[in-house]
Amino acid sequence: MKYKGIITPMLTPFTKAGSIDYAATETLLDFLRSIKVHGVFPLGSTGVFNWLETEERKKFLEFVIEHSKGMKVFAGVGASGSYESVKLARHARDAGADVLVLMPTYYIKPDQNYILNHMNLVFGKIDADFFIYNIPQFVGEFISVQTIESLIKANPNVVGIKESSGDMRYFSRLIRFSGKEFSVIQGQDDLLLPSLSIGADGGVCGTTNFSDAVVDLYGSFMDGNYVKSREIQVSRIDPMMEALALSPFPEAYYAAFYTKNKLSGGYREPMGTPSDKVIREVGKYLSDQ
Repeated sequence: MKYKGIITPMLTPFTKAGSIDYAATETLLDFLRSIKVHGVFPLGSTGVFNWLETEERKKFLEFVIEHSKGMKVFAGVGASGSYESVKLARHARDAGADVLVLMPTYYIKPDQNYILNHMNLVFGKIDADFFIYNIPQFVGEFISVQTIESLIKANPNVVGIKESSGDMRYFSRLIRFSGKEFSVIQGQDDLLLPSLSIGADGGVCGTTNFSDAVVDLYGSFMDGNYVKSREIQVSRIDPMMEALALSPFPEAYYAAFYTKNKLSGGYREPMGTPSDKVIREVGKYLSDQ
């Protein structure tokens, strides 16, 4: 199946005490339906999956699937070890996720053989659709184009890639894999327009947790209104990304979501609370919806 459009890498809302806030999660899902994103991606980097306990991850994913109401669910199954990813992938498939999203292992920096061994193991164990997740800034290594090609050839259940490096030259090399049964998705909001212009199938864009700008850009682009698309990119998305970068990732995304919904939410340690200045800056870019 071909997956296209705008997917939200969901943040994981927290209470002041640091536990997962399920009422706030439902508020987030309601907003995402209202702005008509095409899918949701819980338990990715914005969702700080690596700071959640295994049972928290499972319960949160089950809640998102139960309340997704027609939105496709792309479930993150990343872990520092291959066998943990197999367990998480099996749970995600059985819970009803539409696509599983697998990144390389982390902490011990993987080489290409480690990446191949890890991903081939997980893809081969679980009968489900998978996206490859390239995020070298957190893993410590790019997934080479040759490795991606090898993984696709060996695993027919690999149906796409989420590419979040921010390297447009690398991204442009991946576009050749886009086809009837394979999706190439940009993971950086401020690179969405140039990526669409060279054939990207959509974006996994964190600003959709609190803003509809990316959805508007994608709709304008698909309608052939390139002037409006550029205006949205330059006047709304780019300055919003600059404001979010004023605080260590992903603190400002949480601040924006809490501010938009008038929530006194929390930040899972070791995250800190953004400064009042950062909160004021990101507050300028919240959707009215």
